[in-house]
Amino acid sequence: MTPAKAAPASSQRPMRIVSPRLQRLYAMWLRAADGYRMPDPGRIGPLDLADELLNILHVEVVWPENGPENGPDAPPRYRYRTIGMALQRFYGGNPEGKYVDEMPNPLFRRIAGAAYRDVVESRAPTCQTQRFYKDLWFASYERLLLPLSADSDRVTSIIGCIVPKVGVVKDGKESELEPEAGGKASATGMRW
Repeated sequence: MTPAKAAPASSQRPMRIVSPRLQRLYAMWLRAADGYRMPDPGRIGPLDLADELLNILHVEVVWPENGPENGPDAPPRYRYRTIGMALQRFYGGNPEGKYVDEMPNPLFRRIAGAAYRDVVESRAPTCQTQRFYKDLWFASYERLLLPLSADSDRVTSIIGCIVPKVGVVKDGKESELEPEAGGKASATGMRW
């Protein structure tokens, strides 16, 4: 896969970001992009992300070496480097060190793989909302994915932030669970 040259950050596709938390994170990414390129991973550090560490994920984009077994257009793989504790509870485990294509849930593999592929191919941030139902429970989230580039040419990692909501459906109405201490909704016992 040959990536296209990066467009100026100011001319990238429009997004609708509802969460004020994600709006702040996107503004920080734009500042780090310096109005033109995807930021280098070193321009965004843990202190920049401190307010959202529980909901942050860092995905490494692993590009295959060109060779006869891969071919020149072999797609990258996506490996979880860091997953915030709130997301670990939401997902029912800690996938750090695992590739997306190794995750046991096929729905998770399909949704996550497509989202990361979209960021890599567009070389632009994305923000999406997902909603899932299981029996009388619902889970929804708004997810912002931000590309980073160590070589100013292709996406080498992705910083994401997910703002989840978990609740129950009763009489056709959704009711969010009460947040735990620290303002994060609990998904204890639920496995999505």
